[in-house]
Order: sequence, then C-alpha cells, then structure tokens
Amino acid sequence: MIEHAMKTFTIEQARSAAAAGGVLSANLRPVGSVFALEFETRNGSAMLIASVSKEVRRFINPVKAFEIVRELGLEGGHYSVAQWRPDERDMDRQARPDRSKAMKLKHEAAELKRVLDERIMMADDPKTKWLGHDEVFAELEARYAD
Repeated sequence: MIEHAMKTFTIEQARSAAAAGGVLSANLRPVGSVFALEFETRNGSAMLIASVSKEVRRFINPVKAFEIVRELGLEGGHYSVAQWRPDERDMDRQARPDRSKAMKLKHEAAELKRVLDERIMMADDPKTKWLGHDEVFAELEARYAD
C-alpha cells in the first residue's frame, strides 16, 4: 500500500484555496488537549500549519479555529471531542524561550525609555545640574551592568 503525505496549508494558502473554491469544508480535530484544523479539499485533506515553524497549528481555544473557518468563508464542517483530553494540557504546553527573551528585551527597553524620559524632564527644569554625555552613559552602563 502506498502512503501519501498529508498536504499542508499556511493560513495564506488556505485563504487562496478557499477563495478559488478548492476548500470544501473544515474539520476541527482534537490532538490531546488542543485542536487542529483539517481542510477537506478537492484533492484530499490538508492540515493548517503555522507560517513560521511549519508545524501543525494548534488551538487551545477552539473558538479561534472557528473564527478562521468563518474568515475563510467556509460554512461548516465537522468537529469531534471524542479524543479531546483537556487534562493533558500541561503535557501539550510548549516552552517558548524565544517569547521569554523577547519579553525581557521589551522590559529592558521600557526601563531605558523611562530613564531617558526622566532625564528629558530633568533637562527642562531650570534647577537641574547639567551632566556631560560621558557621565550620563557611564551611569546608565553602571545601572545595567550584570
């Protein structure tokens, strides 16, 4: 027996296929504690994948998947909760070190902006003692040194 790899769609490809009439319906399939969208197309089944990671797009909240189905202009499909296991949520949770790093950088940037805004306000005050460029940045470097 010959096995065929399942086709995949990014959201942009799904939009194009749906607009061209190639997508017949959408199926919401449970995968552990999350859901995946599978499309029935004129050429067989296709799974929705994430644009960047190319992995099957996972939905913790099925309402978001239904919103995508509606956005694509599809009128219906099938869903099943027979294999849904919400108690496995901790096992299905993916670590996001990239998101953690991004949030840390965002907080550092916000703190730097706060310090610079504070310095600008101080510069407008006539009683402010003026510091040279080198002194200000030396103080900032000292403050953020690990």
